[in-house]
Amino acid sequence: MKNDFSVRIFDPHHGDDAGEIAKLRSENYFFVDTYDEQIAELMEIRDPESVGGTHKPLTDEPGERIVEYPWRKTLVRIVGPEAYRELRTNRNRNLLTQEEQKKFASANIGFAGLNVGNPGAVCIALEGGAHIMKLADLDALSVTNLNRFRAGLADLGLNKATLTAHQILEVDPYYKIELHEKGITSDTVEPFIAEPKIDLLVEEMDALPLKIKIREVARSKGVPVIMVTGNGEGILLDVERYDLEPDLPILNDLLETRIIDAVTKPSGPLAPREKVALARDFMGTKYLDARLLDSFGEFGSKLAGIPQLAESSFLRGAALCYAAKAIILGRPLASGRYAFSFENCMQK
Repeated sequence: MKNDFSVRIFDPHHGDDAGEIAKLRSENYFFVDTYDEQIAELMEIRDPESVGGTHKPLTDEPGERIVEYPWRKTLVRIVGPEAYRELRTNRNRNLLTQEEQKKFASANIGFAGLNVGNPGAVCIALEGGAHIMKLADLDALSVTNLNRFRAGLADLGLNKATLTAHQILEVDPYYKIELHEKGITSDTVEPFIAEPKIDLLVEEMDALPLKIKIREVARSKGVPVIMVTGNGEGILLDVERYDLEPDLPILNDLLETRIIDAVTKPSGPLAPREKVALARDFMGTKYLDARLLDSFGEFGSKLAGIPQLAESSFLRGAALCYAAKAIILGRPLASGRYAFSFENCMQK
């Protein structure tokens, strides 16, 4: 399957662009047009006292664009970049002030791993954060992902980074996305972090050696790292503030020496069950939900994979967005491991 993620944005008042729009429409592209509604909503936003009444006309030109989504064979008519973001993020106010919104939007966030990273990247984009993103994953969507991944059958076989880019650009076509469909390798860790330098790393890869190496590079560059792990029906959030603590141990010193040695100095190739056991120990058995911990022991005998749930996936997205926003906006968020589950919160 072709992993095309690019959109084209046309100015219908420009001759060449107008010709290309006409060409696409002749090819039976579906055309979505709510432009007049968008203008009416902008009037209301800029003149809130007129809600339910007559709005004052706009005093500036909001612009007009036609966005092409080739994977949907669809054209969408929207207002220009500044007016669009004013319109789309208006309902964030005043939970996010305008100044906070601008600061959050200016961030460049890198996502290494989009199986878990996807809900975080999409949640951040929905809130208008990180207008520049780097997305890296080498895996394609499969049917077994559809118990938790916000996608559908028509997306099967699509690279997860590409799919995430589609979801973000369908919310805001003005986002700038750097795609890494081959994932992260030991040779590409440093440029992913530093070229250009990201403001925050969301690390969600499966490869344990890379999880350690990418943290070492992030620490050397002063880039904070966040990671969230599904833990049964709850989550674990790891925060490493290398921007504030340049000498902070990897994963807040929660990794035992024997685990680090097993990951970085393996005695030989590991069998699948050995890899899963090492991943379990990497997180630390004392932190894991009892059912999840039992499931690790049944991998390769009764289970073909480690279980994950949709509710945990959506929690992970919210937690990643919360942590990313706190770090970018300078809100208090200390290094450490944080655990959350509804079961614990709802106990009387």
